[in-house]
Amino acid sequence: MKPLHQFRFQAILQCAAIALATTSFVAGADDATSPLPAFLKKHCVECHGPDEAERGLRFDQLKHDFAAKESAPKWIRVLELLRSGEMPPADAGQPSETERKSTTAWLQSQLHAASLAQQRADGRVAIRRLNRTEYETTLSDLLGMQVNVRDLLPEDNSAAGFDNISSALDVSAAHLLRYQEAAERACRAVIPTRPPVKIDDRRTGRQVTEKFKPFADLLDKYVKLEDESLIMYARSYGHIPCSTATVPQTGRYRVRAQVRALNTEKRMPVLLSVREQYGRDDNDIRGVFDVSPNAPLIIDGEFQLPGRQMMVFTPWSLPDIRTFQQTHKLTSLDGFAGPAIAIDWVEVTGPLDVWPSVGYQQLFGGVSLKAMSVVKAEVAGRPIPKVEGRDAGAWIYDPLVISSDNPKQDAERLLKRFLPRAFRRPVTDEQIAYFTSIAHTALATGDSFPDAMILAYKSALCSPHFLFLTQRTTTDNQLDDYALASRLSYFLWSSLPDDELLACAARGELTRPEILRVQTERLLQDPKAQRFTQNFAGQWLELRNINATSPDPQLYGEFDSALFWAMPQETELFFKEILHRNRSVAEFTHSNWTFLNERLAQHYGIAGVEGGQMRRVALQADSHRGGVLTQASILKVTADGTKTSPIMRGKWVLERIIGQPPAPPPPDIPAVEPDIRGATTIRQLLEKHRSTAACNSCHKTIDPPGFALEAFDVIGGFREYYRVPRSQTRIPLANYPGRTIARGLAVELGGETAGGRKFTTVDDYKQLLLADKDQLARNIVQKLIVYGTGADVQFADRAVIDEIVAESRPHDYGFRTLLHGVVQSRLFHHK
Repeated sequence: MKPLHQFRFQAILQCAAIALATTSFVAGADDATSPLPAFLKKHCVECHGPDEAERGLRFDQLKHDFAAKESAPKWIRVLELLRSGEMPPADAGQPSETERKSTTAWLQSQLHAASLAQQRADGRVAIRRLNRTEYETTLSDLLGMQVNVRDLLPEDNSAAGFDNISSALDVSAAHLLRYQEAAERACRAVIPTRPPVKIDDRRTGRQVTEKFKPFADLLDKYVKLEDESLIMYARSYGHIPCSTATVPQTGRYRVRAQVRALNTEKRMPVLLSVREQYGRDDNDIRGVFDVSPNAPLIIDGEFQLPGRQMMVFTPWSLPDIRTFQQTHKLTSLDGFAGPAIAIDWVEVTGPLDVWPSVGYQQLFGGVSLKAMSVVKAEVAGRPIPKVEGRDAGAWIYDPLVISSDNPKQDAERLLKRFLPRAFRRPVTDEQIAYFTSIAHTALATGDSFPDAMILAYKSALCSPHFLFLTQRTTTDNQLDDYALASRLSYFLWSSLPDDELLACAARGELTRPEILRVQTERLLQDPKAQRFTQNFAGQWLELRNINATSPDPQLYGEFDSALFWAMPQETELFFKEILHRNRSVAEFTHSNWTFLNERLAQHYGIAGVEGGQMRRVALQADSHRGGVLTQASILKVTADGTKTSPIMRGKWVLERIIGQPPAPPPPDIPAVEPDIRGATTIRQLLEKHRSTAACNSCHKTIDPPGFALEAFDVIGGFREYYRVPRSQTRIPLANYPGRTIARGLAVELGGETAGGRKFTTVDDYKQLLLADKDQLARNIVQKLIVYGTGADVQFADRAVIDEIVAESRPHDYGFRTLLHGVVQSRLFHHK
């Protein structure tokens, strides 16, 4: 008999083969009414024919097959160039408006018919598996506890800007082995080996210093003690670890502290981060709290903490140790009255989770947990040992084990309850019998009850029923209610449907527009919708890459962890505000508001914002901010740590905001590397690069938005001059009193779009984009469809996208309106 994983792998391959089968649709080859042959002969073949084949394109060899993978993309590109007027080129003879319209209309109809025929025959979306983020969140929601298995799984490929696209999510033997490892880790994590080890630790500021020996070298230099309070005048990650006690095990804990701001007239931010004991801060910031002057603040919150880690309190509003030492040159803090943070006491209590955990109840509910000594006594028929008075440490030597009185019956009962939830739909008796037989066979060969059950659960969690999103359909490739429930929940939650959504599916209600709208709103208002921000916005705007580069500390010494934390916070809060208030998607391009805290406002040169907490702030017209284009997080992810590139930023704007990505560069064209010494401007380099015709055709589109953003450096600061490593001329650094930078060449601003519209500043360029709000909305709809369905936009989708955009126009292109339009559309409801 073949091993179980081989059966699963064969089943996956069979499903994928069926879903990926395609049909062809050939149209127009012999259509006597087609205006295309005459148009091509008159206006195109001279440059794209047997005598000359520019860009390798020959119309005499390009088949009139509007469905084939080889020819359809080329015909789509031809249509786009004809519509935009880019082809025939300006220096060639131009067709009449009647010729152009009749040809493009005919070509549009043929491409649409071919694409729609393919969709009706095969569907839009090939069968797709869960990506590693979805696998982890699904396990977490299924087991009712956080499981960390993402790092065990291979990285997922991306397509069309997202990592949940069916065509890019391959399956290999390595994937299946890793999924089995992840599933087993998650299942074993729910089994407690001992009762919870409780902690209820409260220590004063003085006791904090006594618990950590390095404080002896810091006292009276950067910190001091007053009665039982710790007074901090400086900060340094990893060197002044004012923290709680380390927690004994992973779980949810209550953390409390009393802090005060001293010798200041403004609020001072304190952040909470998690870090390993005696290690450096890992930047896992859990909260920011504003401490008002001379008014004690009680910080009180519940946090999920890994075992053997602690919560650290860092006053980021204070100078770091080095700056404090250079500024004050103190040998003692006696009599010093600079700004400070007082830590009166800190406290940690927990774990707060129910015991046994929700995950245990999901997998082993109704089966007893007993001490191993008790189980051994029961098996041997000896008296059960007394355990009264045994302290927590004794459980290390007498761990808990799962003990079933009726293993076979319990196995069937537990799997019968588990499988419908895991598979996201009702299961058949045959499926229950199959996975139950796995547990029964393991029991018969001598496996313990928990090992036998974990084998069965692991098999289910690596089967196609769990690993792949089922696309069962009714008629005309329309998804059934359960498949629609999964598509909606993975769209907005990156996880499986909850009980209410499955109940709607069971009643056959999700296909009713009004019910689907109510459920969509419910999912958007749930805390789990934060995953939509993290996973959709994180990929659309590339926020996931915020850690990819580190600014050069010699060039960008003002960059610090407080600024780094605030950068993505601004963008995520901005995204959620537009979504939840149904604001116009045009505001992603430009707005007169954003979210700031004191540190980010200082970086932008915006006065009147105090404290560390992010809040909505109105922007002045001359701020050069507003919309995502000029947010520091976006400007950071579109640059490296040393220099900016108009090419990189221009390509980002075209792909992410306008929705008209440029063609890939020819393989033999070298990259343009800016001269960081400042001897040659980037515009001069690009003008030389564009002297090649093959380069100019793309760069005339890419470069303008890139130059619009050249007014911002690699960390999003507004600039008039480039920074260089060394220069005879140093100038003050805007918004940072006392700092200077080595000045390079002046930043060259402005440009001209491919359509001939000129601009001088980024503000001018944003207004040019706002002139076509339809296209801005169309781009968002395309991104939502790709992410929500797991397939790239196809030609037949364009008509649906235009309908959604048109319906949103009276509502000023509201983001929520567009999202509902996508969920209600044919594309979302069909395979």
